[in-house]
Amino acid sequence: MIVLLSKFVYLLKTKPMSKKIFVVEDDSDLSEAIQIVLREEGYCTVASLDKNSIKGVILHMPDLVLVDNKLKDGFGSELCRAIKQHPLTSHIPVILISGYPDLADIAKACGADAWLSKPFELTALTNLVGHYVKHAA
Repeated sequence: MIVLLSKFVYLLKTKPMSKKIFVVEDDSDLSEAIQIVLREEGYCTVASLDKNSIKGVILHMPDLVLVDNKLKDGFGSELCRAIKQHPLTSHIPVILISGYPDLADIAKACGADAWLSKPFELTALTNLVGHYVKHAA
């Protein structure tokens, strides 16, 4: 119990949980893994499984959205486009993740701020998230 409390106090002192990341990934295992990594970095996470998450983005107003492009009910690029076109959310950075070979073109077409190809190194994920959260308005 003391070890957990010590780690919690350490995280509060070194990495405040003030930045919220909205994760849209339909693979629940991958979503959970991403969230664990981001929480260990001190971020607060909220997750969704589908492309119809614009309401969730508006409700939670995250500092960044991390979205898989291939979802069971469509494409994350559609959600990205909706986020970037909505007046309440257009300022939120969006990182598109996918195993698609033409991900860079897809990301550019939908207005994503960045993209990350699967499989990816966890450090690449945390570095990219950190960069965009740091520069978020």
